[in-house]
Amino acid sequence: MKGQAFCPRCGKTDELLSGGLCLSCFLEDFRLISVPDVINLTICTQCGSIQKKSRWYDSHLTIEEKAAETIIEHVEESKSVVDVHITLELENVRGSTLEYVLSVIGKVQGRELSQEYLVKVEVNKSVCNECSKYASGYYEAVIQLRADNRVLTSVEIASADDILRKRLEKLSQNNRMAYITQRAEIKEGVDYYIGSLKAARKLTDFLKNSLGGVVNESPRLMGHDKSAGKDLYRIWILLRLPEFQRGDFVRYNETFTEVKNFDGNKIYLEALDSGQHLSIPWKTSSQLEIVAHKEDVTKALVSAKTPDYIQILHPETYQPLDIPITPGFLDIKIGEEVLVVDIDGNFYMLKE
Repeated sequence: MKGQAFCPRCGKTDELLSGGLCLSCFLEDFRLISVPDVINLTICTQCGSIQKKSRWYDSHLTIEEKAAETIIEHVEESKSVVDVHITLELENVRGSTLEYVLSVIGKVQGRELSQEYLVKVEVNKSVCNECSKYASGYYEAVIQLRADNRVLTSVEIASADDILRKRLEKLSQNNRMAYITQRAEIKEGVDYYIGSLKAARKLTDFLKNSLGGVVNESPRLMGHDKSAGKDLYRIWILLRLPEFQRGDFVRYNETFTEVKNFDGNKIYLEALDSGQHLSIPWKTSSQLEIVAHKEDVTKALVSAKTPDYIQILHPETYQPLDIPITPGFLDIKIGEEVLVVDIDGNFYMLKE
């Protein structure tokens, strides 16, 4: 028929034309996807992270899985294809080159098409910025653990080490700079060199919540970054633990109290004469004066009791001493032993 369209390649006139060719001839040259024949993949030999466009990303996949993932990221589907399904199979490994076969199924103008593509992934091994910094001993902050007017106890040091170890295990999952590059135990205390300032501040909060104390930060100029046009600083974070410890006795506003507990925010006291519970912020901790230590606590025998007083025998001289009854000791019985502490010549009974 005059003017009837036909395929210039095969001469067919009974098929729908696409791109100037019949559908059969069009599909012979049609590619369901476009993907490079060779793809480069850079992997950190230390942590396994992968580099994409000059940036490093964490990855816990195997090399084979990383290569397959990289291939998929480079695949572009043709616009006229629908219902695309891609499967990858590792065909061969030659040194640092992984060869994959991509099996692709898709529909073009209602006709299903199946194709295969061979893609090579060249694996390049390098070291990411964070691992390079770690290997060189890089750090952004130093946590200085100290105690006020005393040396740190072995228990406090062991507790700090344990807290940092456990917390770093969690922080490092999202921050590869969360590591201790150096630990220095000196006469004044312990210094922890931390790769990340952000991590160091979080770690200090964890230490303070457990050990108490007051935090101060001081930056130190370490150099100048010409490319960025700014000074480079490292931050020294001082956590100074109090002179007193849990169970010690302190004077607060002319009242003798026992240090029952403390956390990162407050110190919790109990008045020895009334049993009243007090909580004060750390900023007022300098007002506390130690009057006795927990090691000064001893036992005494109750020898007599009246409605207003309890009589005990002095722990050393066995002389009778009268102590006013406080609400927590109303049920005490003669012959029982009680915990007592001597402060300025006066004895105070303590709860177990």
